[in-house]
Parts: sequence; structure tokens; C-alpha cells
Amino acid sequence: MSAIPKFLSGFCATSLDVISAADALGKIATCGYKLDLVEQSWLAAVVDREKDFPTGLPTPIPVAIPHTDSKYVKASGIGFFRLAQPVTFGEMGSTDSTVEVSIIIPLLITDPKAQVDLLMTVVTAVQDFDFMKKLMEIEDPKEIETFFNSRLQSGN
Repeated sequence: MSAIPKFLSGFCATSLDVISAADALGKIATCGYKLDLVEQSWLAAVVDREKDFPTGLPTPIPVAIPHTDSKYVKASGIGFFRLAQPVTFGEMGSTDSTVEVSIIIPLLITDPKAQVDLLMTVVTAVQDFDFMKKLMEIEDPKEIETFFNSRLQSGN
């Protein structure tokens, strides 16, 4: 059975106003710092990792799933950041393709052995158009958390 990521309460924004992927990651990091979810070194680590292993996915509603080594993370789980306007991320598995992402789902992993399972659980979820469409419509962060957790726990 695959691991089920937990939605991290408060690690969420429904209209993050950013001008680039770096700007988005910076604002997500600031949120993570305020909630004591990540180390101060998380931002530099996740930006470095994006250069070598980009996380943009050309799903029906394009998404990025940034993550980095567990040593930069204090709590396991996921967040949800819907952008006011899309920004460019490198495409996962590519060296030169890019994706204009509208949603960023940062993955915080404290157990390195769980990374692949957690990533695959989230990748499967974001490929579901109805799930993503609903996430584009919900405005209340608590409702997003409830919806996300019910979808991830049901596994469909």
C-alpha cells in the first residue's frame, strides 16, 4: 500500500500573486518557515533541486510538485498553492521543456524512503481532471484541506 500524504493545515493559498517560479517558491518557503514546517535552508535546496530535477507536470491543469531532501524538512505532508497567474517551471523528466503551472503542491518529506510513494500518490491525483477542476474552484483553504485529504485517503 502506498503512503498517504497529509495536507499540512495552513500551508495553502488560493490566489498566490507571483511573477516567476522562484518568486512562488520564495513565498511558499516563507509560509513554511512561519508554520515551522521547513528549515531556513529549504528554499535554496528546493530551488537547486528544481534546476536538475524539474517538477512541472503538463497535466490537464498544469501543476508543479517541488520537493527536496528530508534534511531540509521538519514535518511530512503536502501544501496547496493556486497561483493568481501561471508561472513557468521546468517539465518533470525533461531537460529543456517547460510547463506554465497554475497550481503548486509542495511535498514535504521527512522519511526519504517514502518519497517515491508520496510523489506517485500526488502525481496520480493531479492527473484526475475533475479533482483538479474542483481544486481550482474552492476558495476556502479549510475546504481545500478537507477535499484534498478525502481524495488522497480514498485513493481515487
